[in-house]
Formats: sequence, C-alpha cells, structure tokens
Amino acid sequence: MPDFGLVRAGRVESGVARVAVALVWLAGCSRALRPEPEADARRAPEPAPLASQPGAVLAPAGAASATSAATKGARGVAVVELFTSEGCSSCPPADRVLSRLTERAAAQSLPVYTLSFHVDYWNYLGWTDRFSSSSYSDRQRGYAALDANGGTYTPQAVINGEAECVGSDSSQIDSLIAAALERQPRTRIELEARRTEGGIELGYRVSGETAGRVLNLALLEPRVESAVKSGENAGERLAHVNVVRAFTSRALGPSNAGRWSFAPNGSFDARPLGVIAYAEGAAQRDISGATALELR
Repeated sequence: MPDFGLVRAGRVESGVARVAVALVWLAGCSRALRPEPEADARRAPEPAPLASQPGAVLAPAGAASATSAATKGARGVAVVELFTSEGCSSCPPADRVLSRLTERAAAQSLPVYTLSFHVDYWNYLGWTDRFSSSSYSDRQRGYAALDANGGTYTPQAVINGEAECVGSDSSQIDSLIAAALERQPRTRIELEARRTEGGIELGYRVSGETAGRVLNLALLEPRVESAVKSGENAGERLAHVNVVRAFTSRALGPSNAGRWSFAPNGSFDARPLGVIAYAEGAAQRDISGATALELR
C-alpha cells in the first residue's frame, strides 16, 4: 500500500476532485435509497466558552486516551466516510480496507479520520444489521450527486464530501486522501468529552471559516464484531472499525460553542469510545476541518 506522501490525486476542477471510477468486479451492491427520516439527537444548552487547550489530533481507533483535542497544524485533513452493510456480500473487503487505513493513520500520526456508516436498505435480504440506521442511508443519499450516475451503492467511500469511490479500492482512496491532505484546513475545532452519571457530554468550539457550514459530531464504537447468521454473509464473522453509533449536525453561526449530551443504552455503552467532529458545507460538501479523540 503506498504512503500518503507519495500518491497524488488525478484531475482537480474548481477545487473539487472529480474521480472517474471504473466499473470493475468489486463495484459492489447498488440500490436506490428509500430512507426514512430519523430525529437528530436532542439539543442541549450552550456552555460557557471552552478553555483553549492544545490537543493531539487522534485517530479514534488505537489512539491514546484523551478528553480534549483540536484541529492542529497547517496540513489538511481527510475524513473518510464508508457506507457499508453487513447484509451486502461486497462490503467485507471494504471493511478490511477501512481497518488497515485507520491503523496506518494512527501509526503515522496522520490527520485522517474514518467513519463507518451502516445503511439499512439491505436489511430486507434476511439479516438486520444492528448498526444500521435509515438516517445513515439518508446521509448517503446526500452524496448521490458525486457518483457519475447520480446513484448510491455499497460499499461506497466518500472523502471530504467531495469525491467518492468503491470502498474496497484502497489505491483510489489513498489518492483522494493525498489530495485532501495538501489543502490547508480553514476551520479550527476544539473538542472535549467526559463521561457523566447520565452518559456522555461533548463540548465544542469552532473558529475560522464557519459561514454556511455545519459541525458534524459522531460517537463511534472503535472495534466491533458480528457473527452473521443469515443473508448474503451468512456464516461469516465480520469485523468493523469506527462504527457510527450516534450522529448529529449543528448549524454554525454567530455563536459557535455548544454541547451535545448522549445517554448510552443497552445496545451501545462502548469503552473506549471514539469521538469525531468535522465541519463541512451545509450541503454535505467540502470538509474544512476535523478533530477526534478517544474517551475511555
């Protein structure tokens, strides 16, 4: 697998990488999405401004324990969103690619952040993916215009909201990440997290470019496994990294500090827990800053 510093992306138009993805055997499963809306996590009152603290940029899986982090340095960031499903037979190779990428980013201290969004539209095949959500299918549909055919499929990787490719195509993912890392971040995010008696509380403050942007906050389960008993992957034991278990978006405006509280339930009380915050255009485009931490 090539080093990020050596690979380069292809043609760039108007600051957005346009990628032509060849139709190869690993093209994966495709199907029109029919998501149902799902309510966002509840809002909480804004806190007093966070104290400015330097923080390491952490890869959520395999990183050292931390309670605060911030966008750091002049190098760009790369956010890789993998849309996958335990009910799709083409997805396990993409899950393995994401796992290797996450480990490599942590080992090389690269500002590369990975998220695994499990969609729900393959559940009808006989296996209900316990990590799936219609809201994650809805988020994927927001990226439909990135595909040359205007569609969605699994496994699909979206890098910085600007380019997409087959989620198991590690070479293309590396190329898109390299291009993203060459662009200087324009939004600074300070993030802190703590466990409380009621669950988990996140605090954030955002500065720099914020107009027309939203802040995405995701709680991740760093490593999970599933023994699939039916459907296309029947008999397989699947492993996933950085599985999104809760997600919310906050509009950025005059006051860009706030909090998000989350109460874990019986199906999600992970230790350790990954937290990723990233700023993007309100139309799911152009990620301009990101940071992450691990909460034990």
